[in-house]
Amino acid sequence: MFVISGVTGNTGSVAAQTLLDAGKDVRVIVRSAEKGQVWKDKGAEVAIADFFDLPAMTEALRGAQGAYLMQPPDVGHDDFLTRAIRLSEILVEAAKDANVGHVTFLSSVGAHLGVQGKTGPIRTAAYLESAFHQSALKTTAIRPAYFLENWSTIVPAVLNDNILPSFLHPLDLKIDMVATRDIGEQIAKSLLEPAEEAHRVIELKGAQQYSARDIAQAFAKSLKTDITPIEVPKEGWTQTFIDAGLSPQTAELYVEMYDNVNNGAIDFTQANAARGQVSLDEFFESMALQKTG
Repeated sequence: MFVISGVTGNTGSVAAQTLLDAGKDVRVIVRSAEKGQVWKDKGAEVAIADFFDLPAMTEALRGAQGAYLMQPPDVGHDDFLTRAIRLSEILVEAAKDANVGHVTFLSSVGAHLGVQGKTGPIRTAAYLESAFHQSALKTTAIRPAYFLENWSTIVPAVLNDNILPSFLHPLDLKIDMVATRDIGEQIAKSLLEPAEEAHRVIELKGAQQYSARDIAQAFAKSLKTDITPIEVPKEGWTQTFIDAGLSPQTAELYVEMYDNVNNGAIDFTQANAARGQVSLDEFFESMALQKTG
């Protein structure tokens, strides 16, 4: 039995579907029966649990030969870091109490810099890695690149104003970007092929590196119109994030993260890092954008 969390999101849904397609027994963790119905219809077992409910999470994980766990972020929370730390502790404790055979969990590029690293919200992934590494559980940390899906948040500006605002500076800066489909498939693979070592780390790059200018060109190709990439001035980053619904603490963490993506501090450590397969063209085809008005 494989237990998968995050199935209402991107990575968990892909992982669960990949395992079901492989003929494996799958249990999904959801917060309500309503959210689990689609997976029940697909043949998965459904466990209802809130991530902060230790007894419920333990029961949901019981009997798992492998499980995928992740930290659903709450960017509007006043104390983003403390919440994530508490959630990490619950996830590790639940997996230990349920005696899960192997845990794959979502981390991030840059997590190797640790909980004191200048990595913004990635600090929470570093804490989760540390907590699992201190346990006796066999684990795999998946450290993916910048999500291609992050660009979906600026779709209104693209559609309405023909611009692509970017926190990546300069506009020609190329970094690895990966689709969540690739992440979900890597998660499933790691569960099907568990680590021989106690704590394995899999870094996952994208099919290739892209810049904000490349993303603007991909939007333009998809929409058949000109899209102009623009740098969001750094002095306006914090307020821009707050206006988007992030708490002040979370906004400052994201400023810190983008600073250190831009200066190259947040990067990969493995020469043999895995690579995703979804190209930029494939990704934008899946977005099915449509210019209106």
